Amino acid sequence: MVDDNEHKVIEEISRRQNLTQRELSARTNLSLGAVNIIIKRLVKRGVVKTTNLNSKKLEYALTPKGFSEKAAKSYNYILKTIGLVKKVKAEIAGIVLEEFNRGQRKFVVLGDDDLADIIELALKGFDYERINELKDLNDPKALVLVGIRGKKTNGFRSINIRERLGEAYWSVGLIPE
Repeated sequence: MVDDNEHKVIEEISRRQNLTQRELSARTNLSLGAVNIIIKRLVKRGVVKTTNLNSKKLEYALTPKGFSEKAAKSYNYILKTIGLVKKVKAEIAGIVLEEFNRGQRKFVVLGDDDLADIIELALKGFDYERINELKDLNDPKALVLVGIRGKKTNGFRSINIRERLGEAYWSVGLIPE
């Protein structure tokens, strides 16, 4: 299985085969030395093959094994992301259920970002609406659920989900800052 830096190099080679190591370095934000070592390792493992274009230029191409490893890495990343989204959704559903048990009956999702989408998924089965601006809020008794850092709720009762769940989820890159 390829590591993250190897995957970056494989991704770039799969997009364009005639890149120099210097170009690969710039596109992957890896040092030139790291790219050189990674390519040698990938060639040795049969993931990448090289072809001499001339005495100074090589072309890199993924082998079938390289395509397979790229697909496996992408698949595992997708599974990990889905698992993380499910976990965040469950945590949000727990917060909503807690509020429901305290008597809250109307929920509002404020925003149009990815976290607002996850909040909305967690609200399935509850009375909720989604708005992009507070001026669109019609029910002053609604609990506003926000995922945007620093978003003002102008006195409406609200919970900032991003702040409530803490840095544990945001540090892994699920939701961009």
